[in-house]
Amino acid sequence: MKATITEQQARDKVEQYIQGALSALPAEAELKPFTRNRSECTDPTDKGPQGRFEISATYEITGLDPAHFPENFTAVIQWWESHEFKVLTDSRPTDQYVFARNTGDAFDMSIKANDLGKFYVGATSPCVWPNGTPEPQALEADQPEQPVAAPPEPEPEPSRKPRRAPVDDEDFAQTNWTDGGTSY
Repeated sequence: MKATITEQQARDKVEQYIQGALSALPAEAELKPFTRNRSECTDPTDKGPQGRFEISATYEITGLDPAHFPENFTAVIQWWESHEFKVLTDSRPTDQYVFARNTGDAFDMSIKANDLGKFYVGATSPCVWPNGTPEPQALEADQPEQPVAAPPEPEPEPSRKPRRAPVDDEDFAQTNWTDGGTSY
């Protein structure tokens, strides 16, 4: 139940890290937003309480020559290493993907390229409280569990008519599928 940075601070840091990676690339490289997410930490790696979120963003980097992707990967990795990131996964040369974690603040970053000439950089925050401090419901969840009465038995659902007639397997094999499904 530790305090964290706020969601907004996490969002700002994600963007700062992405800008930093961009600064390692050639001047013609530009960011094109690809995804931005706020995901609940339902199974956090630190086994902490629910109610916290990971903030992430991924950008496509445009303006890069695919022939120079290997050099671009090296440039970003060197930037990471000079900013407390440690490479945890390097799938090259089989897959153009590298993943790193910051040893100081646990932010993750990745770079990925594909055969279509696309190059992506992403960053993800560790689990953070929306306002930086545990939410009241998380504090309550941290209390010892109290016995709870069993929920009432659900009433059986009324039987329903099928929405459509059952399929006759013999007709299925006789259907001409090239003309939209008319039967012979």
